Amino acid sequence: MTPKIGYVQGTCPECGRTYRAPRPAMPVLCDCYQYCPLCGNKMAAYVPDLTPSTYRTSQSEPSMKTLYVCNNHTPPYYSSLKPVEVNLT
Repeated sequence: MTPKIGYVQGTCPECGRTYRAPRPAMPVLCDCYQYCPLCGNKMAAYVPDLTPSTYRTSQSEPSMKTLYVCNNHTPPYYSSLKPVEVNLT
């Protein structure tokens, strides 16, 4: 069997960003989950207030699944997105 040479590429299913890498390549993690979809700025890690009254009742409030927050908006944008694995083929 001959080794494969060249490049592989893959597209993130969430944001559409294309990744290219030389062979052999491992899957990569797209960092789009760290950026606010409203303004494009990098979001800060969310540190929850453990008071039960602060848990999400609507889209503009935090929940137990909230990982990041963007405070550039009123109300703040709370994100529960996780890293996305991009397979390179």
